[in-house]
Amino acid sequence: MYDIIIIGAGPAGLTAAIYCGRSKLRTKIIEKAQPGGQVNLTEKVENFPGVFMADSKKISEVMIKQAKELESVEIDEFKDVKSVNCKDGIIEIKGSSDISGKDFSHQCKALILACGAQPKKLGLKGESEFTGKGVSYCAICDAPFFKDKDIVVIGGGDAALEEALYLAKFAKSIKLIHRRDQLRASGILQDRIKNNPKMELVLSSIPLEISGKNFVEKISVKNVKTGKESEINCSGVFIFVGYAPNTKFLEGFLTLDSDNYIITDEEMATEKQGIFACGDCRKRPFRQIVTACGEGAVAAHSAEKYLTNNNR
Repeated sequence: MYDIIIIGAGPAGLTAAIYCGRSKLRTKIIEKAQPGGQVNLTEKVENFPGVFMADSKKISEVMIKQAKELESVEIDEFKDVKSVNCKDGIIEIKGSSDISGKDFSHQCKALILACGAQPKKLGLKGESEFTGKGVSYCAICDAPFFKDKDIVVIGGGDAALEEALYLAKFAKSIKLIHRRDQLRASGILQDRIKNNPKMELVLSSIPLEISGKNFVEKISVKNVKTGKESEINCSGVFIFVGYAPNTKFLEGFLTLDSDNYIITDEEMATEKQGIFACGDCRKRPFRQIVTACGEGAVAAHSAEKYLTNNNR
C-alpha cells in the first residue's frame, strides 16, 4: 500500500514526486517509457526561469536524480497502466510490464495522474505507411538521418518551429507548411525561422498525401486560398501539429473533455476524491515545462492535504 502513486515521470510527475518524497510520503512513480517525458525529445531549454540555454536531457537527469535520492520514492520504468479503479477509498492501479510482459497491481491512498501526451497524427494518406521511412514526429530522434536532405515540416506553433530550427543543423533545405497565412509561434522563433537561409515558408497550405516507393519521395499540398495543388519533392516529413493526451486507460473512470483531457479544479483535483492530475494530460490553455512543474507541485500539495484531512 502506497500513500501516493504517480502515473507518468515527465516534469509534472517528477516534480510531484520530489514534493511527495520531501513530505515523507511513500510514493511510487509508474512510467511507460523512460523518465523525463517530452523534455527528452527537445534539444535545448531556454525559457525555464533560472536556466539559460540548458541541455534538455541534463535538466531531465537532474529531476530524476532529485526524485530517486529521496528514500520514500520508487520509480518503475517501462510499465504500462491499463486501468484505475477505486473502492472504499482505496485506489488500485493495474497494468503490465513492457519488458517482462508480466501483469502488475498496486494500491494507494491517493493518485496523481501525470501521464502526459503524445504527438498528434494528421491521418494523411501515406502517413502511417511511411512512418519510420521518412515520416517522423521527433526531430531530436531522427534529424541525423536527414543530413543534406530536403525535408518538410508541418505545423506553425512553437514546437514546430523549434523542431525545424534543430533540423536545419542537418538538412539541406526545409519547407515549413502551415495552414494559416501567419505562423502561431512566439515572435523570437518566427524571426529565427525567417532569418535562416535554409527555411522556406509554405503558408495557407494543407498537406494532402505523402508518397514514394520504399521511402518518402514527395508530399502533395493544396493552397487553401487558391485551391491550387502542387507537389514538393522531399526525403522526410516531420509532423508537429499538437498533442493528444495519454488518457485512454481512464475512459469510463473519469469524465474527460471533448479532446480527452482530464478536467480538474485549480487545486488539480479531479471529480473523484483522492485523484489529482497535472501536466500535459490535464485540460489547460498553455503547455510548457514551467507550467507542468508548477502543477506537479500543486498536485502533490493537494494530495498531501487530502491524506492529512482524511487521516490516511
